Amino acid sequence: MINPVWNPFSRYADKLEKKLDRLLRRVAFLGIFAAQEKILALMQEHLVIVNLWLEAKFKGYKYLSRSRRKRMYANAEKIAAAFLTFANASTIDLQRVKGKLASLGLPVPGAPGDDGKLVLLTQIMEFLRPHAGRFEYLEGASFGKLLTDPDRGEKMIGDCNQIVTFYAFLYSLKYPLQDLRIKLVPGHVCLHFKGIDVEATAGSFARYDKDAQVLPIVELIATNLLDVSDFRDKQIQVEPREFLRGAQLAYNLSSDRELVNKNLKAAYHNVAVESLKSQQFDTAVFFLEKAGLDSADEIQTLQTVYHNAVLYHVKQHSFSKARSYAGKSSEADLRKYVDEREALYLYEKGSLVRARELFERAGNGQMVKACYAKEYNALHSRVASLKDLALMRTHRSDYQKMLELAVKMEDQALADNLRRIIGQL
Repeated sequence: MINPVWNPFSRYADKLEKKLDRLLRRVAFLGIFAAQEKILALMQEHLVIVNLWLEAKFKGYKYLSRSRRKRMYANAEKIAAAFLTFANASTIDLQRVKGKLASLGLPVPGAPGDDGKLVLLTQIMEFLRPHAGRFEYLEGASFGKLLTDPDRGEKMIGDCNQIVTFYAFLYSLKYPLQDLRIKLVPGHVCLHFKGIDVEATAGSFARYDKDAQVLPIVELIATNLLDVSDFRDKQIQVEPREFLRGAQLAYNLSSDRELVNKNLKAAYHNVAVESLKSQQFDTAVFFLEKAGLDSADEIQTLQTVYHNAVLYHVKQHSFSKARSYAGKSSEADLRKYVDEREALYLYEKGSLVRARELFERAGNGQMVKACYAKEYNALHSRVASLKDLALMRTHRSDYQKMLELAVKMEDQALADNLRRIIGQL
């Protein structure tokens, strides 16, 4: 059933992983029904691969390397083969099974084909029942702990989420997964088939009536994604954009809208912060707006984006972009900062008229005078060497302009000296 990838440089252990990854890159653009349909088809193809790849991708367990996943998929095939051998050799008293259901007050399915499905579920229970020696319950265990090598006599270890997932995998070897449901009760999940609860951790039929919620089997994936991580396994930091894809997938699969909305908002916020760190300011704003901006932290982060964007673009001399972000910010001083930095840049480049306008707008009178002074010095350099009155008269307009600048600089002594010179011309 598995289709390994033979490219030694690929990060995928199986072709289905690659197919699933392509789907994840598009998950934000899929509607809820399309996402559920596509994920269900991949689950039917090989539920173990789907679940383990998502666990590796979104829980970040260090031990789930490509080579380790490949071995685990091979182990899953061995367990599946052992189960089919077991099932072919077992004899199930169907009437006794139905009697047990009746004694628990559970319905007895009667549609065509239901007897075979009931037999298969019973065989799975017998195969994975704890006292059979193959499975051991461990609360909060990661899915990979189930995928042990039966040839070495290793026990499968898992919690309710993980063993329910493996029950569904074995069921999918013969029948469509959409036959099954999951039932959520506080702090627990069990398999559900046509009104019958299957307690996978004990390998028995059960009846949960109190505070129970029956959901489509595809929500098993969302339940596993949203479950707590196994504290016993070392984890690497999941990249914010990868975490976002997991949150978007869970959003499209889960009916727990409050939880998936909270996760999705957190994912948007994390991607915004990552984008801020890499100076992708428009992207940061986009994801913060997607998060809703309905908390003080998000609003403050948005203001930080605007602030950092102004500083970055000023440093790049992209003053129009800086001014655009400053206009969106609640910091009034940012607009003054952009004007002054652009004015200083223009001052140093010699664009004194525009520099002076910006300094005036920023209220920096000292630098306005500095602009006049720099303009005065440029004119003075043209006439400084002139001693002959005849030559000086040809530059009368320069002396006149210098006088105007001296007056604007409020340098009275300089202005008086220029008036004396002009009087001689």
